Amino acid sequence: MRHALVTGAILGLTLLAGSAAAQSVDAALARGTLKVCIVEGAPYALKTPRGQWIGHEIDVAERLASDFGLAPEFVPVTYADMMTRLAGRDCDLIAASLAIEPDRLRQAWFTTPYGESDVGVVTTRKDAAALADLDKAGVTIGAVTGTPAADLAKARLPLATIEVFPDLIAAERALDGGAVAGLAYKAPIPRLIAVKAPAKYVVVGGDPLARTADAFAVRKGDTDMLNLLNGWVEARRRDGFLARTDAYWLTTLDWMERLKPRAAPAAAK
Repeated sequence: MRHALVTGAILGLTLLAGSAAAQSVDAALARGTLKVCIVEGAPYALKTPRGQWIGHEIDVAERLASDFGLAPEFVPVTYADMMTRLAGRDCDLIAASLAIEPDRLRQAWFTTPYGESDVGVVTTRKDAAALADLDKAGVTIGAVTGTPAADLAKARLPLATIEVFPDLIAAERALDGGAVAGLAYKAPIPRLIAVKAPAKYVVVGGDPLARTADAFAVRKGDTDMLNLLNGWVEARRRDGFLARTDAYWLTTLDWMERLKPRAAPAAAK
């Protein structure tokens, strides 16, 4: 009798979990939109002068939503609050080229990786040929709170001071203003900063701080969404969509043309 009661209780909990897991997929299909948490920052998610979202994660999310007959609904978040926003059902998933890290695994479920990223450092110190050249007392390196780069910089550069900022915009501003000698962040951000001002910045050579596996994050227990996304990642990897998207956004700067204000049409005479 006791065994039957325990078995029944476990079955009941399993059914409840399955019902909860189906809610995000079912809710998305019912409303016709897929709510996607994104973190603003080039080249992953940024706005054109006309206010249109573009970027690597935007293209990925738009294709994902389209493949299931849904419209994407973008929800801007920060690295610091994204897990809280996901758990609070502000979005159905996080698409932020999100590195799979132990701390994050305790807060959400991650899909099969759909990309990889090197975490590197861009610096104003032209003599920094390798990370060891920055690992010195008196050298301050910037990073963004909630990112793997912040912890990696502390581990790999123990003698340097690591100052964390709330977002990439603040960290870049500190770098531009000379408050920090370098910025640790995932590729291609260090290269983009160096390309924009090659006389001022250089990307530190040698091995990166680390290489991360990047994936979608979903709420714990959301089995249906997890299975849906895993299947989608495999299909889009095999048809080349993910590789093409990576090539455009992560290896070229062609997309920067889309950020230039368009000239107003000439007035008719």
